[in-house]
Amino acid sequence: MSQPLHLAFVWHMHQPYYRDAAGGACTMPWVRLHATKDYFDMVARLKAFPSIHQTFNLVPSLLDQLEEYLPPKNHSDDFLEHSRKPADQLSDNEQRFILKWFFLANIERMIKPHARYYDLLAKRGLHVGDQEWETVQRRFRTQDLRDLQVWFNLVWIDPWLRGQDAQLKRLEKKGSQFSEEEKALVLARQLEITARVIPAYREAAARGQIELTTSPYYHPILPLLCDTRS
Repeated sequence: MSQPLHLAFVWHMHQPYYRDAAGGACTMPWVRLHATKDYFDMVARLKAFPSIHQTFNLVPSLLDQLEEYLPPKNHSDDFLEHSRKPADQLSDNEQRFILKWFFLANIERMIKPHARYYDLLAKRGLHVGDQEWETVQRRFRTQDLRDLQVWFNLVWIDPWLRGQDAQLKRLEKKGSQFSEEEKALVLARQLEITARVIPAYREAAARGQIELTTSPYYHPILPLLCDTRS
């Protein structure tokens, strides 16, 4: 007689600790961006499917960094600071930072579907040599830089969440010629979603739909604790 197969999906939610513990600076945006693209929506979507149960492994270094973006700490990261700065006040180095790093998104799934974002990538070029940046920067006007600030942050909000937010849907449809106020709205939404991550997991665990596990603080690779040959 055949036996049922008991299958458990364990989602490993991790980020190493990016913030400088001494100075407080954070160079990488991945806690914030994955909070808005992955961490919240993966557990929030489960509510519509109560018969589906999942296990999530939440690394302590991730949880602490999620909370650091919120009051009372209100910490930031270099990418967020470059996003917040008005496009007409960006220094040459700040412009270069944005042009270099604000296409860090999957080209096929996150850039190409949005004509303006893809056009900006084409204007910059897929690969830029060290000696080419000055020429590249001259191609970009203030509005181009502002649109790039908006699109980079907008596409890192999950499409399911964008589809539920009338303001974000409007901006996605608008596509270009964004204002500083519209940019601020996108950044505010990111932090609002980030604030919902931990409560969403707590709520799902309380109703018995998910189990939570954890691992040592600074994100060692969990299987290595079980078998160093893995």
